[in-house]
Amino acid sequence: MKWIKYIWILIMIYLVCTARTCNEDEGAAASREEQYIMALKDSVKHVFMSDSLSDQLLRAFEISATEKLNDFADYMKIISDTTLDLRFRQKATELIRNLFIDSNIDSRGWSRVYNVIGFNTLEQLLERSLLEGNSFWTQISQIAVNNPYTCENDSAFSGNLSFNCRLIPYGINDTLETGTEKLMIDIYLLKKLKSYGDEQFRAWEVYLGEIK
Repeated sequence: MKWIKYIWILIMIYLVCTARTCNEDEGAAASREEQYIMALKDSVKHVFMSDSLSDQLLRAFEISATEKLNDFADYMKIISDTTLDLRFRQKATELIRNLFIDSNIDSRGWSRVYNVIGFNTLEQLLERSLLEGNSFWTQISQIAVNNPYTCENDSAFSGNLSFNCRLIPYGINDTLETGTEKLMIDIYLLKKLKSYGDEQFRAWEVYLGEIK
């Protein structure tokens, strides 16, 4: 995900900038390393822990939401493939639960396209897919921000995305064509208490919501 890449870039910058030369005084090097560590922490805090979010940061979090939607589709493909190891599929189920604000959100829109009518919640959809699998997986495309993040309170923003999806058969010899359907998904940006090593901070986190 882009946020993980962002952190890794900062870490790499830190490693390059703090690399010691043969002639450098050890005390000076230690002082410089401490300054870069503090700068690294401040950069991460600015993105994830800021009390006020600029339009630029909100747009970046919307990009993160689109990536999580893609992750959801990829994980659903894994869960529904009964040829894969069950432990692998169970892990994908766990990862999906972490993407959503609540595993009991309404997912009837996705279930309709996914050809499993009657499963109203995400949890029901996951349990059914893990137990029985499916002969199709759902391909998504043309993800767009339909309603940008808007402030609900000092620790919550909400919006939604639109996207197209269609069923693709697992069998490589199956040439069945399916139509494309447009769906909407709610997205949230919440400030929650998180642990980072021995410290705890309130940090912004993106979640997916109801699919309709």
